[in-house]
Amino acid sequence: MGARDNYHGLPITDYHKFDTELVSGIINDLKVGKALDNDGLSAEHLQFCHPVLSVILAKLFNLLILCSCVSDGFRYSYIVPIHKMEDCYK
Repeated sequence: MGARDNYHGLPITDYHKFDTELVSGIINDLKVGKALDNDGLSAEHLQFCHPVLSVILAKLFNLLILCSCVSDGFRYSYIVPIHKMEDCYK
């Protein structure tokens, strides 16, 4: 029984594959100056890292799709409300 036997969604095709250019473009489009994530990383960390990171991330994402699994780290997020100064005086 292969990893694809458990998949119940649309058929996995080449359309669903991540390539290096896609990952690199998404990293470059991230907004800078935003808050850090759970691990202390920001968009700037990804944008100024070595270009090989896009290759590694593309391979990782393709493996996740192929295995039909989601890492626990991708399941969690948090939102930190930051109030504007004018809201503090009301």
